[in-house]
Amino acid sequence: MSYINDALRKAQQDKKSPYAAYEPIVSAAGSQKTRSRKWIPAAAILILFVCAVGMIVLFSGADEKKSPAKAPLRAAETPIIVSSAEPVVDDVQPAVKEARPVVAETTIENKPVPVLKTKKADEKISVKKDSAESNKLYAEALRKHQEGKLEEAKDLYKKVIAIDPANAEALNNLGVIYMKKRVYKWAIIRLNDALKIKYDYPDAHYNLACIYAQNNDLSRSISYLKNAVGFNPQVRQWALKDKDLSVLADLPEFKKLLETK
Repeated sequence: MSYINDALRKAQQDKKSPYAAYEPIVSAAGSQKTRSRKWIPAAAILILFVCAVGMIVLFSGADEKKSPAKAPLRAAETPIIVSSAEPVVDDVQPAVKEARPVVAETTIENKPVPVLKTKKADEKISVKKDSAESNKLYAEALRKHQEGKLEEAKDLYKKVIAIDPANAEALNNLGVIYMKKRVYKWAIIRLNDALKIKYDYPDAHYNLACIYAQNNDLSRSISYLKNAVGFNPQVRQWALKDKDLSVLADLPEFKKLLETK
């Protein structure tokens, strides 16, 4: 048995002999290669782990960066608080709105009122001045008329009418002067002007009756005389003594008109 074992061992040694010198090197290289191969999966796992951690960190960082972007949404909710405070603003605004019309009204009222008052005051003053001047001229014209200074009286009456066109007395007296001068056309015009202003003026009706009687227009004369008596019954006394109406004396209408009722 020992012989067989020795033979086998020798054969094995002979078989290894060409590479026996390199066995330590080869065995060492093979062991290193084997070891390096063993570290590759571990390194890959480590790399994957690092990448996974990096991705997690990256995504978590991105989430953290995105999370502040929600702040505008929260800020956008703040108008709700502002809107709830709007009634306070509304309370202030009506006061301003109410104050504006008051200022505007006082401004509008204060500006025109003094102007209107001033105009009215000026008008009243001017009317008073005109009235005073007119009365003064009329008194002077009447005095000249009574003195028989008809031309001077006529000019003064015209000045009165220029200041006061509605002065029926001045128009009537001016018509009388034209009648005295036998300028009947202008006498009738002025007496009718007086009646346009004051139709119930008996003096103008009576003077027209006298003019038409002098011109033998008896029907018109009676008509105006009736008007004069109707507005002033004392006209009957004037007609009884007035020579200008003598042409009417025989008329039944004239006699009936002068009868005292």
